[in-house]
Amino acid sequence: MKRALARCAAGRMATCAWLLVASGLALAADVRITAEFKPSVFNPGKTAFINTTPISGYCVNYPGECPNGKFTIALPLGTVHFGELLPGAPNRESIYFRVPSEFVDVTVRHAVSGEPAIVRFRVSVFSAMYQIDGLASGASDAYGAHAALWQDGVRWVYPAAPCTYSGVGGIGWDFYHFAWGTPPVTHTTPCVKKPSRVIPTRERFRLTNHSVAYELVTPNPFGMKNGVYRGSQVFSVSPHGDFDFGDKAIPSRSSIELEFELTVAHHFQLDMSDAARRAVLEPPRGWGEWLAGAAAPTKLGRDLGFVLSLSAPVTVSLGCASTDGRRCRLDNGQGSRVPYSVALSIPGIVTNAAQPVSRLEMTTDQIRSLSPAQGFTANAKSRIHVEAGEQSVAEMIKHPGSKYADVFTLTFDAQTD
Repeated sequence: MKRALARCAAGRMATCAWLLVASGLALAADVRITAEFKPSVFNPGKTAFINTTPISGYCVNYPGECPNGKFTIALPLGTVHFGELLPGAPNRESIYFRVPSEFVDVTVRHAVSGEPAIVRFRVSVFSAMYQIDGLASGASDAYGAHAALWQDGVRWVYPAAPCTYSGVGGIGWDFYHFAWGTPPVTHTTPCVKKPSRVIPTRERFRLTNHSVAYELVTPNPFGMKNGVYRGSQVFSVSPHGDFDFGDKAIPSRSSIELEFELTVAHHFQLDMSDAARRAVLEPPRGWGEWLAGAAAPTKLGRDLGFVLSLSAPVTVSLGCASTDGRRCRLDNGQGSRVPYSVALSIPGIVTNAAQPVSRLEMTTDQIRSLSPAQGFTANAKSRIHVEAGEQSVAEMIKHPGSKYADVFTLTFDAQTD
């Protein structure tokens, strides 16, 4: 888990600090599926988790069958042996496939806080290799020998309904590597292949080299804290279980555990130039008119610029050296103190009442909760508005030659964890 805390001060001084804490141990599981959310100012449209699970299984052996981001992961089911197989036998006594192809909800929890989130998972492709020690030796080629082994002479590159075609098969005289698409209906309606002849036990018909492709529906990352979320799901491997190969199957193991790990790394960055750390208050059109004999200005002000990138909620608080309990005050060091205002304008950011942050007044007695309007705001050109009003100006001109000053601090606390 990484915890990022950023505080930045504006006014005469601006500081930013980051605190990173690493912790958390991986859970033991048979397979680990990982995804990451890490927004980028260079790609603000990226608002979802990205799969980071290493590719393995079928797509490693047949990369040409896995374009456009399609991938598989090896599934350590071990060898699934079969007893004697008979032509015309009932479905459950033939080569039978039923997999968890409907979505399963898996709870993942933040490694530190325990906060839950829901991941949805389903198997979309099932791949394996069948091996046999007694393929017909009289066939002129392996293709023909494999086709002759099955009812209607249909090789396994053509799956049994409701499974669908999902890639070429690799063959040899003693093996056939296949990949079948598994639509959601496969969860209740099996895909069945029936032999055209007796396959006796001595021919050792078996399934090995299992792998799957999957669909993963992840939570909204903008509602999650920074850090690692983990959870696991155990799938049974047995007749009438999650992975069901029929009544003739003899699986090597009775279950398999999948671990899900989501990493959230929210972005928070505030950039402010050195020049923007000092606010010299002036009339809107400068001091020239007043010095030339015009009426006293009605207000003094200065805008300070900064750039903000944010993908998580943030709280902002105001502190100052001199305050009346709500507003900051300028002090001339001789007993005269006048209030001034500090306000924020940040494009793309809204308040907790969903109002745009436009000249939002900050006070020392209130913490403001802000968040990106569209999940992620990148490089928002923002302003701090510092202003002394008419009554404050009227008081200050009573003390010619005085220097009024104060130090204020805006603290941005990113709610990343």
